[in-house]
Amino acid sequence: MSTRKRKKGLMSTNKARDDIVSFFENLKDRRFADADKAIKSIREKRFGDTEFQDGYTKALEGILVSIRTGDDRDFLNRAPFDAKNMNRYKKEFRDYVKGDVHAQFDVGYFMAWSDFVQYRLDTEKAS
Repeated sequence: MSTRKRKKGLMSTNKARDDIVSFFENLKDRRFADADKAIKSIREKRFGDTEFQDGYTKALEGILVSIRTGDDRDFLNRAPFDAKNMNRYKKEFRDYVKGDVHAQFDVGYFMAWSDFVQYRLDTEKAS
């Protein structure tokens, strides 16, 4: 599946989208140093306000740590990630993002999780 096709469903801003997809691809391939570099590049982009961007990048950092360590206590390592559950997670994250009364940090944080789940759904369909 082409990168353009995979990017289509992400909620993230266009300014950082290529770096975000690069981050997810590096995670998938377990290239953690490259994923770290992608996060640094994402931080250099300006998308949303500072609080939103901080929430988004903190979520990416947490996802990276979780995958890197494989800790079974983490949501990412214990939750079922079949298509049905991933669609449910994506809906819950997006519903939260679309809610009215959330700090921008929280909106960015859950948008990153929504984008991560969307990426996994898209890449698993392509496999």
